[in-house]
Amino acid sequence: MQKSVNRSLYIIFILVSGINCLAQTSRFEQDIESIYNLSSKIPPDPFRRPYIYHNEPSLLKKINPVNIIFGSALYVYQNVLSKHISADCLYTPSCSEFSKQAIREYGLLKGILLSVDRINRCNRIAGQDLKHYDLDISTNRYPDPISRYKKAYFHYEK
Repeated sequence: MQKSVNRSLYIIFILVSGINCLAQTSRFEQDIESIYNLSSKIPPDPFRRPYIYHNEPSLLKKINPVNIIFGSALYVYQNVLSKHISADCLYTPSCSEFSKQAIREYGLLKGILLSVDRINRCNRIAGQDLKHYDLDISTNRYPDPISRYKKAYFHYEK
């Protein structure tokens, strides 16, 4: 007797939940549509920085596992961790943006070495030696562009 009651309760439960799911399907589509409409009205985050290789034409750089690891680490740091640490860089561009530009410009090895050098120089103790450099008045930071590290080629005339 009890088995038949349990079976009938299970059947009623399944029917009610099935009817409930069918009733929610049209509402679910309306909810998705309203979420899409609301998200299209939200302006993009001005502080969100793109992935290092997002405009790279070379497919090899995009799918290289080492580039994916370092690129995603930079992406996570810039868009998640940096906002919560609230670290203020002495230089412009910031150290993470400098790292991204250095890796893109010079490759992974030299880019990491330049980034390590820059991070070692980016502290308040080293900032005391920056008195002899020009301060950018608009940003209150010292300019240290990636172009400063290009190798100079001299052509000697005979």
